[in-house]
Amino acid sequence: MDAYYQAVQAFPSWLAHPLARLPADVTGQIHEIRLRTGCPPEVTLPGKRCALRELPECPEGLRTLKLTQLQLEEILDTLCGGSLHTHQAELAHGYLTTASGCRVGVAGRYAADTGQEPVLQQVKSLNFRIARAVSISLPQVLCNILQAPFTGLLVVGPPDSGKTTLLRQIARWLAEHGRAVAVADERGELFPPGAETPAGLDCLSGLPKGQAVQMALRTLAPQVILLDELGGMEEVRALEQGFFSGVDFLASLHASSAEDAFRRPQVQALQKSGMLHALVVLEGCTAPGVIREVWML
Repeated sequence: MDAYYQAVQAFPSWLAHPLARLPADVTGQIHEIRLRTGCPPEVTLPGKRCALRELPECPEGLRTLKLTQLQLEEILDTLCGGSLHTHQAELAHGYLTTASGCRVGVAGRYAADTGQEPVLQQVKSLNFRIARAVSISLPQVLCNILQAPFTGLLVVGPPDSGKTTLLRQIARWLAEHGRAVAVADERGELFPPGAETPAGLDCLSGLPKGQAVQMALRTLAPQVILLDELGGMEEVRALEQGFFSGVDFLASLHASSAEDAFRRPQVQALQKSGMLHALVVLEGCTAPGVIREVWML
């Protein structure tokens, strides 16, 4: 069964049941389900977004649906298992992770006191991303890089280009070839809660990536540190501690091209420190996980 059908069971039944009636040839292409107050549900297909009602296979119950504020609040509450408080730390950063490992982006009105985490007061939209375990073969050029100490490698691409899928496969490949790999999986996207973590991997989830990197360096003696979505400079500084200890790193980065990546301050800092050895650029959302080019630095 495609992961889509398992994922939509996280919604209230009045939404889950019609979504589950979509045929497999359609659901296999759906990357995201977007829900907004006052709007019909939308889906993201390869290279485009469209309203569900525009699909010929759309069940009748979804064709006329425009979500009310109460319906969106019910959806959020159901996705949180009836306890928004349990997910408050995630919601403070604009997302939550479902039991099946799907990440849900959350937008709306937040309130924050000085020095306190923001608190979601009213939800206005949800972006539900379908988490799929996709197996891909690593090209030989990438395997050649990974076989020896590689210092630092970035996987670059726009949203939905398969960065997480490629990182997950790289982590498995490194573990299978005897490298001790520590994964900083802040949002539980690389290896979702409840999913089996491959042998040879140590996974730290639910922590800010910079903190997880520091903990891994102190306690897990990794040879490689892997993290999804390289963020601020604090994460670069954490990786720098590993660099001076001889630990390689892998990370993904949102950018549409190598040129765009080189403009990012994080990448410039990695280059200045001599920490970046290779840049792997992905083709894009029309060919997830496919490598367009590899830059050796």
